[in-house]
Amino acid sequence: MPRVSVVIPTYNCARFLGRTIDSALGQTYRDFEVIVVDDGSTDETQSLVVGYGEAVHYVYQPNQGASAARNVALSRAGGEFIAYLDADDLWSPEKLARQIEYLDAHPACGFVHTEVSVIDERDQILYARFNQETGRAVPQGQCVRDVLLRSHIQTLTVVERRSAFDNAGSFDLRLPVAQDYLHWIHVVLRGYEVGYLPEPLGQYRWRAGSLMASQRRLLDDFVRIYETLLIEHHIEQTHGAEMGQIVKEQLYATQRQLAYIERRECSTVAARQRLRSLIRRWPLQLELYVDLLKTYVSRSESHQPSNPS
Repeated sequence: MPRVSVVIPTYNCARFLGRTIDSALGQTYRDFEVIVVDDGSTDETQSLVVGYGEAVHYVYQPNQGASAARNVALSRAGGEFIAYLDADDLWSPEKLARQIEYLDAHPACGFVHTEVSVIDERDQILYARFNQETGRAVPQGQCVRDVLLRSHIQTLTVVERRSAFDNAGSFDLRLPVAQDYLHWIHVVLRGYEVGYLPEPLGQYRWRAGSLMASQRRLLDDFVRIYETLLIEHHIEQTHGAEMGQIVKEQLYATQRQLAYIERRECSTVAARQRLRSLIRRWPLQLELYVDLLKTYVSRSESHQPSNPS
């Protein structure tokens, strides 16, 4: 049984998928399997993957989204570790070797992630070291607070223990964009440490029109995540009032930012409904009344809230 299972969900990404698979197969660490789950593609994905023969396990499913595709791959994965790779991203050849070495040396670590480069559709480098260049704080160690405050973990950089995945649970099918973020939260809430390597061992491909390029979709998922933590997982009871308060503040800020985006996109009815709901829950927040008033003035006269996030 291979020690690492490389999981690649894909949907109509044949244009980039070959190079992605090649970057997985080209690892200096050799004890792995590659599982590609085709989430209902209508392009040349199947013929491309089948062309790799026994080097890649191909699984097809009707289109259900990335969460379902990852869950299907993991139902078939036999590795002690899970390495995540999306269909248009790339790995450096030494990525798995560096991360498996780290996990072997840190048994309390549930997963390890790394610095990342960002490239565009033409392979032009947008950021050589994204976290460093943008000043992003990266979660590491015992980091429940940090993970609740920010989603600064790029999925293509993660190698996770299978035992941590099984303990935290599968990817939430209700989240089309940020299912990985909720999963990382579940891992750290169960007491696992997070490892980090400050080397850019992967390349994230930014594509216009992708799910991750839509701020509104991403924020919608964040709202569902915070509501899930409060209502379904009872984070106040399980992890204390402080953690519960952080999640409530994140929910408030995200809802307010969504109202701003809806207002700027001329979805004023949706913005007003969201703001009225926020006012019912937080009636003493005067800034919400100001935001609501702005939905009744012209777009050219409105401005972003002072603290939207």
